[in-house]
Parts: sequence; C-alpha cells; structure tokens
Amino acid sequence: MKKYWKTILISLIIVTTIGSYYIQQTMAKNVSFKIETTNGDKGEIDNLIIHASYQSVDIYRSLDISKDGSTNQSESFIRELKERYYPVMFQKYIQEHSKFMRGKEANPGQYFEDEDRLIYTIFSNKEGQGGPFTLQIDILDKNTNESSSFEINMPDQVRYDWINESDVYVENGKIKILATSNLNNEEELHLYTVDENKKELEQDSIIAKIESDEISRASIYMFNDYNKVQNENYFLYMVEKYKYLEDGEREIISSPMYLYNYLNNEEKEWTIPAELKPYKYSIILQGTDIFIPVRSNNGLVLNRYNIEKNQWEEPCSFKYTSIANNKEKPSLQITDGKVYLLDRVSDGHLFLIGDLRTGESVYEGKIINENKENRDADYSLFIEQIDNNIH
Repeated sequence: MKKYWKTILISLIIVTTIGSYYIQQTMAKNVSFKIETTNGDKGEIDNLIIHASYQSVDIYRSLDISKDGSTNQSESFIRELKERYYPVMFQKYIQEHSKFMRGKEANPGQYFEDEDRLIYTIFSNKEGQGGPFTLQIDILDKNTNESSSFEINMPDQVRYDWINESDVYVENGKIKILATSNLNNEEELHLYTVDENKKELEQDSIIAKIESDEISRASIYMFNDYNKVQNENYFLYMVEKYKYLEDGEREIISSPMYLYNYLNNEEKEWTIPAELKPYKYSIILQGTDIFIPVRSNNGLVLNRYNIEKNQWEEPCSFKYTSIANNKEKPSLQITDGKVYLLDRVSDGHLFLIGDLRTGESVYEGKIINENKENRDADYSLFIEQIDNNIH
C-alpha cells in the first residue's frame, strides 16, 4: 500500500511540475521586446541580435531581440530545458558541425577555433575519483569537414578529484590547456602544453597552488572572456584568501592578481589601484586591455589598462540615469572595439553602444516591452551574447 501511495505522490509531483511549467510558458509567450532608437546611428542595430535571458519570479525565457522585435529561442519543453543554460555559440557549432559536436560538453573553455579548425579538449577519469586521467583532443578541419582524435595518458602521479578546463591556446604546433585541478581541497592552476605533431604531453606547469585550512579558505578567479574561443595572448587570474566571520561575511586576507603571457610563458603580478579594488570581480580582459566597469546612478565609467603599454588609458564615461542595484547588474560585452551595454533605467532598459577608440557612445536606445498590459515591473533582462552579422 505504501508503494502504491508513493507512486501516486511521485505522479502528482510530475504532473504538477509539468503543468506549472506550461502555465509559465503560456504567460512567457506574451513577453515581447524590441530595440527602439533614441539617439545615434540607427545603422548600428540593423543586423544586430541580442541573445538575452528574461527572468520574472519563476518564469525564465531565452529571447533573441532585434529592432524588429523578439523571438523565442526555445519552442518546446525539452528544448527549453536543454538550452536554458546553453551558450549561444554552441547552437551554431551543432548546426554546422553536428557530427563533430556529438557527445561533447558545452564549455567554451574546452574549445579553440580559427578560420580552419575547431579543437576540443577534455580530461576524463574513467576509474573514478583519485584515479589516473586521460586527455583527449579532437580536431575538426572545417575546410574538409574531416576530424581526427588522439588520447594522452597522463602520468600516474597525476591523480585529482577533478580537472576543469578554462582556456585553450594554439600556436606553432603547440596546444596549451589552462585548467584547474582539485585534490582534497587543494586547488591548482595548471598550464598543460601538448605537442600536436608528436601527440604527447610536453609540459605540465603548475602556475598557482592553494590550500584551504580550518581558519581560512582560498579560491582562484579567472577574468578572461568565458565565451571567447579564439586565441587571447594573455590571461588574468586572482588568488584570493579569505575567512568567514561570525556574521557570515567574508574577510579578505589577501587577493594578489597575476597576468600570464602565453607567447613567452612569462608571469607578473598585476596591481589594481586601491579605488578600483571594490570592483575587481567585474574585471573584463579583452585582447591587450583590462577593463574595470564602475557603475553609479549617473551612468557607467569604463576604466581601461593597456597591457602592452603598461599604463592606464583615459577612462570612457557613458552618462545616463540608471537604477543602480545589486539585484540586476548591468550586462556588458566588449567586441571589435565596441562596448555593448544593457542597464536598468526608470522606464525599462537602456541599450548603449560605445566606441572604445573615441570613448563616445555611437548609439543609444531602449529595450521596449511591447506587451505593456502584461508588463511585470519586477522582471530582469540580461545579455548572454551579442551577434552582429556585419562582422
């Protein structure tokens, strides 16, 4: 009898969950946005699509927003669940290289791409926790659509609980994989160098090693653009040591930052100015520049440090009246010398495009909710990725 009631209870939970989902979907289908120009060059958004996520109470929706309106990325229950946290770039990869992408993880940190090739890397542990690891590298020739693969057995002493890939850098027959590993709460940042021609591990460099104890904790933060799968010559990371106070707040003990150069395998400590330290978690590394956005009720200031010049440049200031809050932070994307900014303002969301060469805004608009009768004042909107077919 208990088994019978257990089956009924599980069935009710399933039916309620699916029913609740479809009620939410019906409500979310009425969500519709478009970009409305208020100032600047309208041509900036002619071919532009904002892949965004809409959140309101328990409703989640992935939207593609343009000047003509918005469309839902997902149209079915299964697809919505699958794509809910699925990076946009992988939809393109699956469409163009479905055979190669079969069974692969959707983690940009495992991929490298240029005009000719798409490379995928993965560390796997077939024997379970603490067992030996294997590194598999799959290479697709995009011109012929032919692929090849090889495996490298890591040395027996390389035994971790897990290894997570963060970046792949490829140059002159060398595949460099940046990854973090963990064993018994000891975390390490590695740079694995693979000789592509010999198909062997050439070097395993431990860049940083941290250990948590009874009093303090430690974490490694990476600041590179997570969605970028092309070569970046630098990566920036922070080793933060902290402890928890009685009220649950964190007290930072130390948080040095380091800049690593892939080209010459050199590392140096990078110092952030004291006045910018409160904003360090918002750092964006793009090409040879480190950006630190600082937001206020008067708009946003984009502080900029040039790595090769070893100096701070004149910051870019974009003035507008925002509603600065912790719940919904501004969404930023820096691409091809431009910054794309989405931020909450009094009557919706401002969308701004700034030219980093001139420090001026070239376009200003608003993301308008077309269904005003169904407007939820408590919704949030976030940029996942910007696509511009011009580039």
